[in-house]
Amino acid sequence: MTQDTPTEVPADEKTPAKKNSYLRLFILIPLGVLCAVFAVKYAIFRFHHETTDNAYITGHIHYIASQVTGVVKTVAVENNAHVKKGDLLVQIDPAPFEASLSEARAKYERAQGDRRREEGLASTRVVSVQDVAHAQDDADAAAAELRMAELNDAYTTIVSPVDGVVGGRNVESGNTVQPSINLLAVVEAHPWVEANFKETQVAHIHEGQPVDLTVDAIPDHVFKGTVSSIAPASGREFALLPADNATGNFTKIVQRIPVRIAFDPDSIRGYEDRLNPGLSVVASVKVR
Repeated sequence: MTQDTPTEVPADEKTPAKKNSYLRLFILIPLGVLCAVFAVKYAIFRFHHETTDNAYITGHIHYIASQVTGVVKTVAVENNAHVKKGDLLVQIDPAPFEASLSEARAKYERAQGDRRREEGLASTRVVSVQDVAHAQDDADAAAAELRMAELNDAYTTIVSPVDGVVGGRNVESGNTVQPSINLLAVVEAHPWVEANFKETQVAHIHEGQPVDLTVDAIPDHVFKGTVSSIAPASGREFALLPADNATGNFTKIVQRIPVRIAFDPDSIRGYEDRLNPGLSVVASVKVR
């Protein structure tokens, strides 16, 4: 019988397996090092920063309402229009108010004439002291009526209280408007960020600390800011109906503290028109 001789694997057949092993090592080792570097950098970043994505751009929004009942003659602005303080927004038809003003002015002049006449006659004792007092009261009432007529006439011209951008317009020419009903809004051109940090994070946050701000709507730019103030109470305390914890169903929840962050003016230059109230922000405060 002949004994079978073991078959050896040719050297050229081992080479691809070794090449694949080396290739995997060539990829995995740098990848592992890269992941380790990122992990260390992230740990260092977290140690030096407090970050929250519960943050939004906000600003002063001035809701504009009429102070008199009247018919709108002119709406001078459209939504998204830039306005300056004192610019005309809405003109209410002034004709009825001008007529009331003329009537009040005439009534005032008559009352003043009657008062002077009564005072002159009082020295001759033709009229009593009571008559003079009544004439004075009528003159005072007419003066108050005149003042109110002047105010109402002035209220027919509605102007912007600040520099800003118009939004939320819901008034048209010919509409009858009444007091306390919003006609439009003017968003003041000085936004800031309201960031809601966990109560455990606020222990490390103080006024004056620098902040990196990333706006979701502008992801290609990191804005700079500064912590300007910290709220005196949690957001829950400012809620319309604060939760009552004096119950048997209490569950501890980490509270959020509003932190106001001011934009660095140089950082937002060129982006002023895009920093609209309500936009989401990621805020990272450098605490160490």
